[in-house]
Amino acid sequence: MQSATVSVYKVGTEELVSYQLTNNFGRFSLKQLPVGIQLRLVATNIGYLPAKKVFVISSATNEINLQSLNLERSPIALKEVTVSGGLPPVQVRGDTLEFNADAFKLDSNAVVEDMLRKVPGITVWNDGLITVNGRKINRLLVDGKEFFGQDGKIALQNLQKDAVRKIQVYEDKKEEDPNVPKTNMNIVLKKDKKDGYFGKVSAGLGTVGRYDGNGTFNYFSPKNQISLGGAVNNVNKTANNISSLISINSFKGAGVGNDYHADFRKSGETVYKAAGVSLFHDFSRLEIDRIDTNNLKVEYFMTSNSVSNREQLTTEVSLGEKEFLSQEATNNSDARLDMEMLSAKYDKKYAHSRLLATYDLQHNAVSTHYNRISRSASTLTDELTENSDVREMNNNRLNHTVDLNYSTQRHRDFGSDRYKSVNMETNYRFGLGSIDEDSKRSTMLTTTDGVQNQSFDRLYNTRAVSSFHSVANSLNDVLSLAGLRSRMAKIDLKNSLLFQNKNQTDAVSDFSGSDVRYIPNESLSTKNATTELSYRPGLNFSKSMVDNLSGRYRKTWSFNLLAESEFFSFKNESRKEYQNLNRSYFFFLPSSSIGRRDYRIGKFQKTYTLKYTTRVQYPTLEQLAPVVDNANLFSLDFGSIALQAPYTHDVSFKYSYNNSNVNYPFQGEISVVGGATKNFISDSSYYEEFGRRVYFPVNVSGERHLSGAGRVQKALKFDKHQFQLSGSSNVYYSKFPSYLDGEIYQTTRQTLFTEADLVYSFSDLLTARVGASMSSSRTARIASDVFRFGNVKTYTNVALTMPKKIFLTTRFEFNKNTSTNVKDITFAIWNLDLGYRFFKGANGEIKLSGLDLLRQNKGIVNYVNNNSISVGAVNVLQQYFMITLAYYPRKFGLKGK
Repeated sequence: MQSATVSVYKVGTEELVSYQLTNNFGRFSLKQLPVGIQLRLVATNIGYLPAKKVFVISSATNEINLQSLNLERSPIALKEVTVSGGLPPVQVRGDTLEFNADAFKLDSNAVVEDMLRKVPGITVWNDGLITVNGRKINRLLVDGKEFFGQDGKIALQNLQKDAVRKIQVYEDKKEEDPNVPKTNMNIVLKKDKKDGYFGKVSAGLGTVGRYDGNGTFNYFSPKNQISLGGAVNNVNKTANNISSLISINSFKGAGVGNDYHADFRKSGETVYKAAGVSLFHDFSRLEIDRIDTNNLKVEYFMTSNSVSNREQLTTEVSLGEKEFLSQEATNNSDARLDMEMLSAKYDKKYAHSRLLATYDLQHNAVSTHYNRISRSASTLTDELTENSDVREMNNNRLNHTVDLNYSTQRHRDFGSDRYKSVNMETNYRFGLGSIDEDSKRSTMLTTTDGVQNQSFDRLYNTRAVSSFHSVANSLNDVLSLAGLRSRMAKIDLKNSLLFQNKNQTDAVSDFSGSDVRYIPNESLSTKNATTELSYRPGLNFSKSMVDNLSGRYRKTWSFNLLAESEFFSFKNESRKEYQNLNRSYFFFLPSSSIGRRDYRIGKFQKTYTLKYTTRVQYPTLEQLAPVVDNANLFSLDFGSIALQAPYTHDVSFKYSYNNSNVNYPFQGEISVVGGATKNFISDSSYYEEFGRRVYFPVNVSGERHLSGAGRVQKALKFDKHQFQLSGSSNVYYSKFPSYLDGEIYQTTRQTLFTEADLVYSFSDLLTARVGASMSSSRTARIASDVFRFGNVKTYTNVALTMPKKIFLTTRFEFNKNTSTNVKDITFAIWNLDLGYRFFKGANGEIKLSGLDLLRQNKGIVNYVNNNSISVGAVNVLQQYFMITLAYYPRKFGLKGK
């Protein structure tokens, strides 16, 4: 019997030990079962009476053969009933795998994530990824809808396990590529638990004036989802939207994965304030287990940040063989950043079409005060200089974006026995933006001989308005319109058109001591009107070949070729003659790919992908003919009117593998990308006597680049113990020519980041994590011109839940920074939380935190350029202690509404 559920329980405790679905021939084989104790096997299938058998596995043989089990048909078809005992943990309904929540006995305060960790075959990885028998979960839904945004953690860590009826796992049939199906998970709530609320409100007070307050309240029903949230703190905690606030204030938040701690690695000190609201309404008809999309979501979020940075920086610039320029700088800045976001999204899916409309508004207001003082010394000229730069700026930006997407699917109308409609997707986008900026800048240069002394006192005023329109259309599988789709390749017609324009006025004036007023600077004041037009037509050819045996395997070859061109024009009209530009480009941008997917049901899945791509980057007005401001005493950026567009060829290969082992899941992937760029834009620089860099962009040939990335995750489960081992690595290398003082040099850049960690968990009592990471960066221009810096970090996190709802979490991190010509810097950060949850539902919480207990935290700054390295320190958060009170209001299934 195919897809029958075979479950094994311990006799007496009725604890679920393991389960399995039978294969196409009715066979099953269960491993890692306990020996020497009584076990009960229960075999079930829809429409049949259960078969039960009690057995003991002998420790002498470590195996037992139960022979054949016979299921008898159920003589009576019952309507849906609630079963209080003996409920099978997993069932198959069609192509959907269902896990029955009531089959797993947990604490009354357990959440969905706690249950999933108990289910054999399901792995909740430390980074939040969920896999079911090796298949990655792409989307997590609740009753067929997103639950307060796309972050599945909100549902996993807030929904009470006792409110869940079942969890469904199925392939998304509406995915564009059926040969690479994606897997979704849907949490179905019990009939009396389909509405409720949850949230958190907390307040913390610490030493040295530290404070931290935040709260969210979330209500849901079959038709609506409403969220309110806010936060205020001066401990470098931030969130980017209302969904992030909900996620980081989850009920299950005391473990190692808690990501809402004070950020001791963040530069400067931030006073953060935020508030937001999210509204969701579902217009669709409500039917159990049916996904019918017709909803509207509106979200508003605002933040106000005050950021203070104090930075000390040492820079060494190579000017060639044994010639150096040394700089010491102090950079102080205070900024206030106010941001508002408003978004609306309407999603409607018809039987054979879909309409998706979105609107986004973003308003940013930034006020900044910046002060830099630097001193430079040259080994070539022995020139000593001192620079000062004081700026005050107020910037106001407003952007509106509208996005309309409509798609249709060709289908067979069984009434007329004819095909109707087409496979098509059309997208229209419109954007409107404005910039309003006023600033004041005072700079001064003092040299040893006084000949080069300069000073400037300038006012800047910028007003800009921009807009864009884009239309993209893809008419897919055009051969099917002529009835030629059987063995021929699938052909798609693609077209996209983009038009954008920008009008900007820059007014600059200098202070005149004799007139005691600011006089317009005509050489820097300008007015530009820029228009850009891009048109991309293309033909896409694709072909898939599938070898499939139901219930056993599915092997797929896929081929794709995109023949695409781009016509691009750029025009700028200006008061400055040298900025009046009119450029046109035409490029052929082909791409192709070959893919292989080998899916052995219940065993493993392998994918291989080989791709070739091309891309082009067009020079901007700032690269071609910028207005050069001589008040920049540190760097002057000139343009090159003859600059050409870089054209890049890339070849990539990717391999991924994951198995379906219930107790030993594994997944990993590796990718390599290599390529070359024609007309690569490189650096041509020289340095003035007092240390100012003068830069010109130039086209060069011979650029090469290579990058690689890898990732592995391995889990081991046995009894109540689980280990998760994970590792990842990224490496990048590039080589290109560049110029310094007219001499050409081969420049290389290398970056590396690698990380590995091990997570151990025992039941719900203990979670421990140990790991290490390493990052490095290196640039070289000549043998004596090599700059490198790196960081090695080791860390350990432990979360312990003790009796009577007491919990302890500790995080220890050791850092070592290395840099060229600088002594190694080491420091450690140790944080500790001790808390207690009280009330029957564990709704109350009190927590005592000690942050940076060793008082060693340091803010290390590293910058590497083609021929320079900067090393320094910046102010960061340091030791404090805090006590926090929190309350989690939560109820699932509202009565007496």
